Amino acid sequence: MKTFKTRALALALSALAVFGSAEARAADPVKLGVGYIPILAAAPLFVLTGEGWAKQEGLDVKLTRFVDGPAAIQALAAGQIDMIYAGVAPVIVARSKGVDVSVIANSGIEELVLVARGPLAKLAKDRPAADAVKELAAATGRKIKFGTQPAGSVPDTVLRHWLFKVAKLDPAIVEIVPMGIEKTQQALMAGALDAADIREPTITIVKKTDPQAHIMALGGEMFPGQPGTVVAARGELLKKHEDAIKRFVKIHARAVDVVTKDPKRAATLSNEHLGKGMVEPEVLEEALKSPASKFAADPRVIVEAVKRMQAFQQEVGTAQGAVAVDEAFDFRFIDAAK
Repeated sequence: MKTFKTRALALALSALAVFGSAEARAADPVKLGVGYIPILAAAPLFVLTGEGWAKQEGLDVKLTRFVDGPAAIQALAAGQIDMIYAGVAPVIVARSKGVDVSVIANSGIEELVLVARGPLAKLAKDRPAADAVKELAAATGRKIKFGTQPAGSVPDTVLRHWLFKVAKLDPAIVEIVPMGIEKTQQALMAGALDAADIREPTITIVKKTDPQAHIMALGGEMFPGQPGTVVAARGELLKKHEDAIKRFVKIHARAVDVVTKDPKRAATLSNEHLGKGMVEPEVLEEALKSPASKFAADPRVIVEAVKRMQAFQQEVGTAQGAVAVDEAFDFRFIDAAK
C-alpha cells in the first residue's frame, strides 16, 4: 500500500510539474524575433508557426522578411532579431568577424540550381553547359551575365565555384551580377540576365512561365554536398533561453518532417509568406516536390561541405580570416530534439 501511495504521489507531482511548466509558458512566453529570406527552404518556419506549435511551446515568434542572407545576418548582429533562416555562408563570415552566432539546426540542402533563359538556354540544351557559355560569349562578343546574391552569400559562393572550379570558365567572359532574390527572378524573366543560380519556388515559377528555360546544373553539380539554409541564433539568446530554443528546434525538426511527407500542407502554410497572393499553393507544392527541394534538420549533414565552402570563400576573397567551422555549430539543441 505504501508503494502504491508513493507511486501515486510521484505521478501527481510529475503531472503538476508538467502542468506548471505549460502554465508558465502560456503566462510568460519567450519572445523570438526570427528573420527569413523568401525561399522554400524556410518552409519549416512557416509550418511551425502556422500550425500553432510555437505558441503551444510557449514561444512568441515574430517573423521578419529579408531580401538576402547577408542582410539578415546584419540584423542579427545588430540585435534586431534573435534567429535567422538563411544561408550558412553569411553565418560563417559573421563569426569570422567576431559576431557571436551559432548554427543550431539545418533546413534545406543542395537548393541552388543554375537556370538559363534565351540564347544560353537554347545552346545549353544540346552541349555541355561550359561550352554553351563559351560559344555565346564568342558569338556575341560580350560577357555572359549570371545573376546571384551579394558576395559572401551561399548563392554567390556556389555560383563562383561552378563558374571557375567546375566549368573552369575564363573570368574575362562572365559577369557576376549581385542582387536580391526577388530582383534576380525579375531580371532573369526580363531577359536582363543570361542565367542565375536560384532556389525554389523561383525555379518552378521560371519554368512554368518559360518552358524553354533550361537547368544547366543541379545543386550537387554546382557544389558537391552544397550546404544551404540553416537555423542560426545569437549566442546571448542560447545562454539566456536554452530550454526555449530546445523547444524551438524540436518543433523545427517536426516541421521538416511535415515538409518532406506532406508537401501539400506545407505549401498551404507557406503561401502567405512566399506567395502573398501571387503564387498559388499548387505551385509551391510542385516546387516542394522538385529535385531542388531537399530537407534535413540535423546540421551535421553539412559540416564537411561548409568547411570546403569556407576554404573556397577564402580563396576567392569573400571571407577574411578563418573560423573553426566546428565551433560555428551547436548540436545541443538538435540532440535534445531527438
